[in-house]
Amino acid sequence: MEHDFLDKYSSVDSWVHRLDARVKAIAALFFILMVVTTPPQHLLAFVIYAGLIAWTAALAQVPLAFVAGRALLVLPFSALVALGLPFLGGGETITVLGIGLSVKGLWVLAGAAMKSLLGVAALVLLVSTTPFSMLLAGMRGLGAPALFIDLLALTYRYLFVLFGEGMRLRRAAAARGYRPRWLPQAAIVGRLAGNLFIRSYERAERVYGAMRLRGYSGQMPTAAPLRFRAADGLVLAALISALALVRVLVR
Repeated sequence: MEHDFLDKYSSVDSWVHRLDARVKAIAALFFILMVVTTPPQHLLAFVIYAGLIAWTAALAQVPLAFVAGRALLVLPFSALVALGLPFLGGGETITVLGIGLSVKGLWVLAGAAMKSLLGVAALVLLVSTTPFSMLLAGMRGLGAPALFIDLLALTYRYLFVLFGEGMRLRRAAAARGYRPRWLPQAAIVGRLAGNLFIRSYERAERVYGAMRLRGYSGQMPTAAPLRFRAADGLVLAALISALALVRVLVR
């Protein structure tokens, strides 16, 4: 079963891919920090942030449409949080189609949309340019808790197993006459979810028992050792300096 939809382009050989995983993780987190703390009125700064994402995607040979498509998936959820703010009134208002909208609320809504898109795009680029095993090794090298790293590794490994299990349950239900478009059959979804939970729980117990028999003592084996080169340090310093200048100077 194909399961490269999470890190589809992580095996590409590019200059960005060859950077140390710790450098890319720090750069992505600092980028998100600068984006989140930038006031939404500073539109030029957001244009520069978007340009940096596009430039990095081009250097990494990752299609910009792929990055944008993944980032757009979170837009409805992030915009929903601030969707009602333009209607609350207060302060300066503008009239659109006969409806008075708060200018401040509109800026908050626009900021939530821009920041979520850019933040998720940065994470998509991080995963798309770093094999997952190396990304976990980089997080471990940055001091992330070992239990958290192991949970991510197991989730990544067995997410596709559970997905396949769910598809088999759905096919079995469809073979017995289940049609999800009929509302009276919606209760079957709960039964399928419960069945999948029980199977997942039992599989987790078997996996943990197998890991203990093979010497698991609380820490998963790491991937190939990371190498921090002078070029990695220069790239990280240049990126942090550029982002800090954009955040402070661009209005």
